[in-house]
Parts: sequence; C-alpha cells; structure tokens
Amino acid sequence: MKQESNYYIKGDFITRSHFQQTLLKNNLTRYTAYFLYSLFAKILIFIKKLTSSPKRQYKYNVCVCALFKNEGKFLEEWIEYHLVVGVDCFYLYNNNSDDHYLDILDPYIKRGIVVLVDWPHDHAQMSAYKDCYTKFRDDTNWLLFIDLDEFVCPLNSDTINSWLAPMKKYPGIAIYWKQFGSNGKLIHDPNQLVIEQYTQCWEKPSVYTKMICNMDFPIYEFDNPHVICSTIFGFKIPPINQFKKLVSFGINRGTNVNNPSIQINHYWGKAFDCFMESKVKRSDVYHKNDKEMGQLRLMLLDSHEAMCSVKEHKIHRFLLRTKLQINKEI
Repeated sequence: MKQESNYYIKGDFITRSHFQQTLLKNNLTRYTAYFLYSLFAKILIFIKKLTSSPKRQYKYNVCVCALFKNEGKFLEEWIEYHLVVGVDCFYLYNNNSDDHYLDILDPYIKRGIVVLVDWPHDHAQMSAYKDCYTKFRDDTNWLLFIDLDEFVCPLNSDTINSWLAPMKKYPGIAIYWKQFGSNGKLIHDPNQLVIEQYTQCWEKPSVYTKMICNMDFPIYEFDNPHVICSTIFGFKIPPINQFKKLVSFGINRGTNVNNPSIQINHYWGKAFDCFMESKVKRSDVYHKNDKEMGQLRLMLLDSHEAMCSVKEHKIHRFLLRTKLQINKEI
C-alpha cells in the first residue's frame, strides 16, 4: 500500500496528500462545479426556510454520538469537559472494551447523561453512527459525531449551544481539526488532564473535519466520518464549515480563517505510550486493514510532530470548570 508519509501546507490548511490533477478533475472544473453546487444548496436552504412547518420540539439541544474502545482512563475528562461546553447527553457505543469503562460510566448512566449501547462489531464506526441516528434522532436538535480524542472548543462563544444559534437553517456543519502533539512526552501523566498537558499543536487547521448534524434534516448516508451529507427535498447537500461555506469537491473556503470561531482539538497521539496503544496496536473502528493503518500512523508520527510548531492554550478557559466538575466541587 503506497501512502503519503508527510503532511503539506495547502493555503490556510494542512493536508495529508497533494490533490491529483486529472483532465476531468482539475482546479477549473472542480471550482466551477463547487460554485454551482453552492448556489444550488443556498437556493434549497432558502426555500426550506420559507416553507418549513413549525420547528420540532426536542428533549435536548446538543447530544454526542461516539464509538469507543478501552478509553476508560479518558472518559471522565471527555464527558465533563463537554458538559461544560453545553452537551446535554451522550450516546456511547462500546466496541468490545475490556477496561474499567463501566465503573466510570455508571454514575452518568444513572443520571441520564449517558446512554450506553454495546456494539461488538469490527470496523463498525459508521454503522454505529447510523444506529444512533435511527434510534435517537427525535431526541435532539443537533447530533455531534466525534471520537474520545476530540474536544469541541468554541473560541468566541461560551457554549456550543450559543455558537450554533445562528446556524439553525443549515443541515450540517463540518468543524475543522486542530491537531495536537505529544509535547515530547514518552509517558502520559495520569495526574494531569489531556487538555492540560498537551499544548503543542499545528499552526494551521487540518482539512479533516468532524460533523454536527441538524436533525431537522434527514441524513443522506453514513459513509465518511469526516463529512456527512444531509438531504433537502430529496437532494444531497454537503455540510457547510464554520464560515458558512460548502465543504465539497475537496475544497475548503473561509473568511478570516486565521480567526476561527470554533475548532476540534484533536489529541491524535498524546504521549508516545498512548500513541502506540491507541493508534498502532489497537484494532481500527473504521478501517479494515488494521495492521497497515497502524504502520501508516507510525510513518506519519515524525511529520505530525514536526508540524507541532506552536503552543496553544485556548481550551484552557474551560480548564478550571472541568477540574471543578471532575472533583465534584460544583
């Protein structure tokens, strides 16, 4: 399997590979198709807003769907942090974990904050997402699809809810990754939170995204965890990004990209011991070629770390409250 082992800067973003120009997929044809598709999507969204019946009433505003495996030592921080930034409930799909995850989750289950679903299927991330959507779409206005190493970080709002307020007419929003590295650590410090001890990151965002989907719109299909399309009047509509620009044809556009309003802090590897455990040795929830993906990530480690040229503490404005909640001080 031939794969790129380096990352590349592409305008305002960082990507894993160069775009391959072909006769039918060159920049001219891609951008022409992109702008026509964007115009079509805007027209459909406008018509949908004019013709919509009264908005459905939901039990929750924002919920999270996540598939996890042996993440017990990170579960509490991840849940408490996302409660701080406004998540109401978590639909967590257990993929054959054999650690102490249930001890961590049991109090949240009893409080109705976590709904736990056993999902003992291999490489079944997308089928778990589809199951969650099918079962729980009527409970929540927005459904966020992320992993346990991803922390949604509003940058100019105090909660995800307030950030979403002007986005209600859109079917889906793709939020860009901000990739964080190891901080040079060989061994993870269990006495510090993930968001506290990993501060080295890429200077620019990754083109990879994760999705928050508006349940007022049907989801088209579950194929790619990074881009989930919805439908309007039966037409497939890709998501927008935080800049309200369509994400499609491999094109990422934005106004004032250097001043984003939200990002996903992706703690991809953490310390080297965590990286080996979760990214190299553990079976993959999405890709079927576990061993090849593990070796690819090992190849990418050096270039990933080399891109971590700046330090960022933006998420630390939520750090105190997260610690207080973990320690039951509030």
